[in-house]
Amino acid sequence: RWLASGSKDKTVRLWDTTIGREMPALVGHTGYVTSISLSKDGHWLASASLDKTIRIWDTTTGQETRKLTGHEGTVEAIAFSPDSRWLASASYDKTVRVWDVAEGRETRKLLGHSGEITTIAFSADGRWLASGSVDKTIRLWDTTSWAEPRLVDVTRPVNAVAFSPDNKWLAAGANDMTIKLFEVSSGHEVRAVQSESGEIRALTFSPDSNRLASAGSDGAIRLWDVASMSKPRVLLGHSGSVNAVAFNSDGKWLVSSSEDGSTVLWDMQTAAKAATLMSLRESDDWLVVTPDGLFDGSPASWNQILWRFSGNTFNIAPVEVFFNEFYYPGLLAEILSGQKPLAPRDISQKDRRQPQVSLALATPTSGSDVPNRTVTIKIDLAEAKADRDHSNGSGVRDLRLFRNGSLVKVWHGDLRLDSNGKAVLETTVSLVAGKDNLTAYAFNHDNIKSTDATLSLVGDEKLKRRGTAYILIAGVNQYANAQYNLRYAVADAEDFGAELQRAQLRLGNFQDIEVVPLLDDKATKTNIMLALRRLAESNYDLPSSAPKVLEKIKPAQPEDVVVIYFAGHGTAQKDGRFYLIPHDLGYSGPRTKLDRVSIQSILDHSISDRELEQALEIIDASQFLLVIDACNSGQALETEEKRRGPMNSKGLAQLAYEKGMYILTAAQSYQAALERRGLSHGYLTYALVEEGLKTQAADTNPKDGQVALQEWLDYAVGRVPQMQAGAAKDAQGRLLEQEEETGTKKERDVQRPRVFYRLGLETRQLIVAKPGSK
Repeated sequence: RWLASGSKDKTVRLWDTTIGREMPALVGHTGYVTSISLSKDGHWLASASLDKTIRIWDTTTGQETRKLTGHEGTVEAIAFSPDSRWLASASYDKTVRVWDVAEGRETRKLLGHSGEITTIAFSADGRWLASGSVDKTIRLWDTTSWAEPRLVDVTRPVNAVAFSPDNKWLAAGANDMTIKLFEVSSGHEVRAVQSESGEIRALTFSPDSNRLASAGSDGAIRLWDVASMSKPRVLLGHSGSVNAVAFNSDGKWLVSSSEDGSTVLWDMQTAAKAATLMSLRESDDWLVVTPDGLFDGSPASWNQILWRFSGNTFNIAPVEVFFNEFYYPGLLAEILSGQKPLAPRDISQKDRRQPQVSLALATPTSGSDVPNRTVTIKIDLAEAKADRDHSNGSGVRDLRLFRNGSLVKVWHGDLRLDSNGKAVLETTVSLVAGKDNLTAYAFNHDNIKSTDATLSLVGDEKLKRRGTAYILIAGVNQYANAQYNLRYAVADAEDFGAELQRAQLRLGNFQDIEVVPLLDDKATKTNIMLALRRLAESNYDLPSSAPKVLEKIKPAQPEDVVVIYFAGHGTAQKDGRFYLIPHDLGYSGPRTKLDRVSIQSILDHSISDRELEQALEIIDASQFLLVIDACNSGQALETEEKRRGPMNSKGLAQLAYEKGMYILTAAQSYQAALERRGLSHGYLTYALVEEGLKTQAADTNPKDGQVALQEWLDYAVGRVPQMQAGAAKDAQGRLLEQEEETGTKKERDVQRPRVFYRLGLETRQLIVAKPGSK
């Protein structure tokens, strides 16, 4: 499940491979991180540092649980024992120390090396502990007796040691190009080879013990056949020294990390690069990129990473400019699950000329603060001109304008330009008191995004207005077709709305808080879309058939917040479109008799992400939250793609990006959103409401007595898998166990929510709750 890396930036980065996302950085060391180790069960991550300390982290929470001190020199290497009970550490103080993980205490101090110890490893059966040193020796410690160790002479300072999983071999890498293979049972050297160039920095065996991967200072990884140790396969892709390599548990993937700042995922069937992972310094921003240009990551990283094409250093472009066609949410998880996502076209063949966009006030104000509620904004546009490679200009299309991260207006399609390839547009924008950060961007004819144009204004204090929070809750237990009924969707929706309303009343952030419930037969496509239309249009009259509760809704203003919660069925189709399935699902037959016509009827009666985008696009609120506690299509639409669900929908990711909104969905693409009788809730809503709002559990990053929106959603993403593992307790202290299935749950089958949001544009985050406040 986990992929971890340590860095000279003093942090540890942890990736959850099941959702393909980097978690917040693990921060605490005051020196370079020199070594990391994951326990076999994946629960613990240990990190060592030049600061002479070892820290143990809980992977599920990202919290530091132990700080181990005692070494008098820098800690160069650490390793968990196979049973995760012990942690061994090696230091420049020439000692090996063994620590009890549960108690966090040193249990043994091993002496004997005459030089600094650089590397350490446990054998797969836990019988042996090997330590390598600059004194040109390896010491093999028998963990059953801790008697005088067996001494192995390497004749060169040792940089790396590794045991084969079958316990037959011990490999040693020297500080030159030498790799030696020793028989564990006898300690005899059986083979010695040299790589073509580069100091050996790290070694690892494949799970079947047939291959040995070595990492070198020359930037190459070499794959050796253990039986012959000749003619290695060379993997090239890093531009700096490769300091770490690791196989995954089934040997299908190899991961390497380099001083160039990148981590590369290699497909062992083809020995080809599958993806490059990057973590940005001094932030939690990250990026995953495939060789053909698909990418996933945090939006702030898209403006900071440049792609170089055809080896030409001057032919570069930011990753973000390729968003429309090459952004692929969940990319890393898709690759590791065996999918082979491909870019829609060769990225190097696209017209990468970016149009130019600039913003200004149509009528400049005399003072520093803007006194008017609305202002007229002038937007200057210019296409990139024809050049030797292009006979026409780049074109300008799909212009978007944001205020404080929320979409204000869109000009769809191609924009009319004059004979010089330019245009000037004007539009009115409502301002709020204080900061009003306006951002605009457009695309060329080949869907290449422009750089962001920005304009910062300050609204006068007299514009200050307390906003309204609209909480639209839709839940369906009773479908028009009873075969699709659910148990707790209505209870989930009601509890979510009521508790969020209580939390906001305690905070006093809003003048009014309007909860608008649409439950069971009221949760139709027509009614949900009517609610969204009321939020957008000032003079829209409801039809007589509409539920009276919709009369509570007024047109949203810039200080308002819109929260939409849906509990029911949902599905995503092959084209990446996502659909909410309302009460009137458009199919009355048995679930086992669905055909293409029936499925299409359901989709026609459902609400697509595109329809949501069109409805939300014209709502002028400050922030949006969409929570989808929906089952996957395995519970709603029995098709050849029944393992696909809401999480793999590119439409949701683009909706979050374009609208500047937060979206939380209950499950991965291949999963159902589970309900549990003992909780009378779905797992997602229980984590959000019963724990996230009613307790201080979600106040984690930072722990400051309040729960911000992003913090709340991230908590649910991490908490739901814990609740299903049977090792976590609920808010009342009851042990949460699986009731639908028996036996150990496979990692892939554990429900994992996913959150989409665009960082970097918001001026402030909504505070969701202050747990414990009156």
